[in-house]
Amino acid sequence: MLNIINDNIKVLAIVFSIFFAISMAYGQTPTLLSSSKDKNEEEKSLIDIDHSKWKLPQYINSEFKESITKKILPKGTILGKLLSENEEAPTIEILKNNKIVGYVFETFDWVQGLGYSRKPYHIIAGVDLDGKLIGVKLMWHTEPIAILGRTDEDLQNFLNQLQGLSINKGVSIVLGLSDSVLEGEKIAMRGTAGDSSELNPVDGISRTTTTSLLLNDAVMRAARKIARKKNILLAEKDLGVLLNLENFTPKNWDALLADGSITEKIITSGDLVNKFDLMLETKAPRKARLANAEKIWTKIYIAIVNPEGIGANILGRRWYDQYVVSGRNVDDLVVWIGFLGPASFYDKGKNYKESNPYNTIKLTQNNKIYNLKPLMYKYLPFHHAKDAPELIEQGLFYFSREESFNPTAPIKLIYSILGDKKLEYEDNNIVNFEVEYILPEEYVNKDIAIIDDSYDWKNNWLNQIDIIILTIITICTAIFLLVFKDFIVKYKKVHAIVRTGFLLWILLWLGWKVGGQVSIIHLAAIIQGLYDGNGFAAFFAEPVVLLIGSAALISMPIWGRALFCGWLCPFGALQELLNKLAIKIGIKQKFLKSKIDLNMKYVKYFVLLIVATSFLYSFDIGLKASSVEPFKTAITFRFNAPLLALLWVSILLIIGLFIERAYCRFLCPLGAAFVILGKVRLFNFLHRRLECGNPCKACSPTCPTQAIKTNGKIDMNECFQCLDCQVMYFDKNKCPPLVAIHKKAKI
Repeated sequence: MLNIINDNIKVLAIVFSIFFAISMAYGQTPTLLSSSKDKNEEEKSLIDIDHSKWKLPQYINSEFKESITKKILPKGTILGKLLSENEEAPTIEILKNNKIVGYVFETFDWVQGLGYSRKPYHIIAGVDLDGKLIGVKLMWHTEPIAILGRTDEDLQNFLNQLQGLSINKGVSIVLGLSDSVLEGEKIAMRGTAGDSSELNPVDGISRTTTTSLLLNDAVMRAARKIARKKNILLAEKDLGVLLNLENFTPKNWDALLADGSITEKIITSGDLVNKFDLMLETKAPRKARLANAEKIWTKIYIAIVNPEGIGANILGRRWYDQYVVSGRNVDDLVVWIGFLGPASFYDKGKNYKESNPYNTIKLTQNNKIYNLKPLMYKYLPFHHAKDAPELIEQGLFYFSREESFNPTAPIKLIYSILGDKKLEYEDNNIVNFEVEYILPEEYVNKDIAIIDDSYDWKNNWLNQIDIIILTIITICTAIFLLVFKDFIVKYKKVHAIVRTGFLLWILLWLGWKVGGQVSIIHLAAIIQGLYDGNGFAAFFAEPVVLLIGSAALISMPIWGRALFCGWLCPFGALQELLNKLAIKIGIKQKFLKSKIDLNMKYVKYFVLLIVATSFLYSFDIGLKASSVEPFKTAITFRFNAPLLALLWVSILLIIGLFIERAYCRFLCPLGAAFVILGKVRLFNFLHRRLECGNPCKACSPTCPTQAIKTNGKIDMNECFQCLDCQVMYFDKNKCPPLVAIHKKAKI
């Protein structure tokens, strides 16, 4: 008996110990992180923080200022003004040489992020003008981590990984696998769907999945909100430009239906039978024919859940944060679809190929079909909407920027039902039901064109004034060299040094340093802007491209395509420099026969036609077609690109070793467009003699682009004004007519 009592006492003691540990962990004193303070000092400092007011000014004005600035501020920067207008949450400028280079913020001030304990996180972070996190410091939390063997240092180490990440990309929290077979492999803590290749993988904290996700969300959501407030360009298709993503009011299911946040479509067996009765050879499914006409076949629900007021009310805060906000890119459009049943849109007992579209549902907008595929679909076991019915099927469909539709315009969900005893979905054996969805106006930014034009381009230009001045000097130098070319081309070595030196500057500084590569995409965007009157503000975000592009267009009546193609194009400079190197090491150049050369030069107009047609059909398809341009891979990304893109650029550059400027001459759609625009050219400043072409043809081999015709005239459509022919023109030892003149003079 005593043994039994003793054993029970031991069990009770163990249970009590565990209970006590849990109680202490959950009821632990909130943690204020500090590097050198003891516990009593930390708790005293914590009491000094007024949680009813903005946290950022209190922390910055406290004894923690030094540790915060050391953690957050990059080298050579200092804190600037504290900014807060009316009731807007505060930020502090980050200054470098008296210029704003970023902002410091406190996450709870901006997004009221809560932890697993449902108590606030207080995190101070910084974001720069490129939309990158530049430092993250956890100040205070009440997470029950002690019982799980975790420490404050674990949480801070997790946040350290966010430094340097671009906030326009979502974050995937991953954990490593320790199985002997899978050692080194990592899996997402909460898997998503759609295109997740661009998500930033960040190692999570083991045994604290939710804490990892919520810490990440607090930082990313706040940083994105600030970026949009401060006109920091996140992405070309950032949904925050079109939609009011932060507008939130708690709403139950009926309220979401009433204001159009969710659209409902009821289909009865009678509706189904009536539609099939209009078809001659196909009957409605037997189940529908035998059922009462009023019996519900299914109820369909659809909503765009990117706005917080819709997504957080349907999915709940945590799912919304992970699957729609911090866990996704800023340009990912997310659509929620639910079925009340008993019918759904797919058979759970059937295997579906991820890349094959569902036959039963698709979206349409402006007569364009958007197929829904299993790889785009994230199944959800339930939702968190208040007072809502239980659905038999629901989940999220992700649309990446390449396949996204306009969320501010009406869309239709097409639900197709197969006829009785039919196996394949064809037009003559299905009926369709349409569900139209229009995003409520409260979630659409008003006067989108005005919002674009209100972009603070002046401040952006002031912050890049040194680059802008250098760009203007570069353009003026190119113009100077063309205007006063005669002073250079009279001396062959001077011309070679000036030409090579300038091309190196264009490649190294203009191209690789500041990304000043004009593309066919920019030209297409200008034309689109002229058509719809929107989007011009985006050009002001790239002052270098705007200045180079403007110079190219303004110079068309004077030099045609020559100023840009011959002197200001970084990729053209790269090709010419590599070709010069090839000649130096003895690679023999290939000169094409005149007819072949002429026919090859027509190819670029065909490429331009395909690219232009693609842009007219869809700007997104146009972006894909413009991948024929190697500019992004070779110049913008400096060869840090996918394998196929690198292969394409390599092929072009290798060909260019044997045929100078091969891409510019034969394939470049931007060059073709500039040729067409260059037809307005009024002048020709290149010197020619009466003997040129007949009988003298000495200049022809000197032209690297074979722009000199057999009759001696220069085809200005293909001339880049490299001035090699002008060097020959003034060469007393090589130009036959000039040699003859000097011989006569001596006699």
